Amino acid sequence: MRSLPIDFRRAYRLRPIGHRGEDAVSMLRISDGAVERTVLVPHCLGLGYFVAPAGNTSLSIASKDFRAEKLGILLSLWVRLRLALLFKKKKYLQYDAFSLFSYGPRAERKRFTRLNQDMSNIGAGLDSHLVASHRELLAGWEDDDAVVRRPARREGPNAVAIVAHIYYEDTWPDIAGALRRLAVPFDLIVTTVPGREPLAEAIRRDFPDADIDSMENRGRDVGPFLTLLERGRLDRYRYVCKVHGKKSSDGGRKAHLGALWRRRLLFDLLAAPGLARAVVDLFERDPTIGMVGPRTFRLPSDNYSEDLSWSVNRAMVLDLASKMGVPPDQFRLDFFGGTMFWVRPEALQPLRDLRLASAFPEEKGLLDGGLEHAIERLFGAAVVAAGYRLADTGGFSEAAGSERGAASRYKKHVDRKRE
Repeated sequence: MRSLPIDFRRAYRLRPIGHRGEDAVSMLRISDGAVERTVLVPHCLGLGYFVAPAGNTSLSIASKDFRAEKLGILLSLWVRLRLALLFKKKKYLQYDAFSLFSYGPRAERKRFTRLNQDMSNIGAGLDSHLVASHRELLAGWEDDDAVVRRPARREGPNAVAIVAHIYYEDTWPDIAGALRRLAVPFDLIVTTVPGREPLAEAIRRDFPDADIDSMENRGRDVGPFLTLLERGRLDRYRYVCKVHGKKSSDGGRKAHLGALWRRRLLFDLLAAPGLARAVVDLFERDPTIGMVGPRTFRLPSDNYSEDLSWSVNRAMVLDLASKMGVPPDQFRLDFFGGTMFWVRPEALQPLRDLRLASAFPEEKGLLDGGLEHAIERLFGAAVVAAGYRLADTGGFSEAAGSERGAASRYKKHVDRKRE
């Protein structure tokens, strides 16, 4: 009888090295010799991981924050038995070549579970096909492999404008990376706050024709956008995509989650292969659609109840909606969390008529309940009040071929109308 090799299907243990501070995350690169996967995991003292290969091939594990050791046969068998007993998917990650779960004190293991749940909630599970195919969702747009050659500058405005508000300078690389992948001709308008000269220089290096407007720090990304809208700056465009440097670095929130949310929003609006062209084509084909946003962040949703979606903003939202001509008993909450979306400028006329750009108070760091949070929930209502409707997209498109093929696949991810 042929004996089993000594290293048959051995598992690995990853022990943390050093300490990186509260709520730090680390990148693991795990390869079976054919495919390398990038895995995002929490990093803290006392929290380690077991990795179990799916086949007989040994794994190569690289990380500056963990030391990997191959386990003996008995402990490897225990790892596989433990993995088999993890019934809740958020407690482990499963890839084609391996599975991974955490060990350590219960309070530390909850960090791993929470990260998995948070990523699943935004439709980007760490071991999903989406993340496997688009590593930039975890690491950002690091390379130029997918950069699209932009057409030569034309006279006059393009049909599309990208309006980006940037307060945090370190969020610009993500936005720039997404913009460099656009095949659709566009004008770039960037709003920021005074004292961001290095940011302005970085923007002009990437996009020399960008229009950069420095405004007082009121209303975060919403105030500057309404200012442009009320000034008539966006009237020359048929379609506008509003994005911003979302970071969520205050109020005890986890900074890395802000980065992940930002990248998923940018991906669903701009960077998914062929997506921007598909959105423009959708607007062209269907004149009743006034706004298109990311399905994952359309609220309320299965993952985010109506009460949570309202939060403490109901009274202010209903009061402003009444001024737009929508009585409280007819108002329906339907908006894109994060205030990033595509829109026809004329579809925001009911909101524009309220002239709220000058009504924002000085920035006080409110996590909720401010005028900007109320208006976030009014953008969609304004579109409906103007006689248009909302559509959404999952943003994922495997556009290995033509943009026409990408647009065709994209249509399957568009919710044309919510009943």
